[in-house]
Amino acid sequence: MRVSARTEYALLALIELTHREGDDPLQSKDIAARASIPKPFLDQLLLDLRRAGLVRSVRGPGGGYVLARPAGEITLKDAIAAVEGGALATTCGIKAADGAPCRKLSTCALLEVWRELDEAVVGILTRTTLAGLAERQKRLDGQQMYYI
Repeated sequence: MRVSARTEYALLALIELTHREGDDPLQSKDIAARASIPKPFLDQLLLDLRRAGLVRSVRGPGGGYVLARPAGEITLKDAIAAVEGGALATTCGIKAADGAPCRKLSTCALLEVWRELDEAVVGILTRTTLAGLAERQKRLDGQQMYYI
């Protein structure tokens, strides 16, 4: 299973918005700077997240982006579906000699394992909310070591 840059950047942006939940909107340039995301790429992601109902834009002076729902109600599965068009999935890469999909899929032990893996991943993504992820990040940020 591979996690795309789209997914990682979207989650980093959502963590920034979660840290600011209840505060003034955050402009995309500020999200980009704080999360080290290229702004043009972030703007595309924010559009996808807005279409999915995860963020909303606030117009006018002091405008920007805020979470559309409480962070405790938005799961990682929701966020991934917004930017990837569905949940992550482990796929079998084996092809027949003629390039067609493997003909043993109905009797393949590996496929059973990949399905179990997907079920476990979906369980984790469904249980993990933005609030929980942001809390983890705060804890990890507090553990940073500084050397002189």
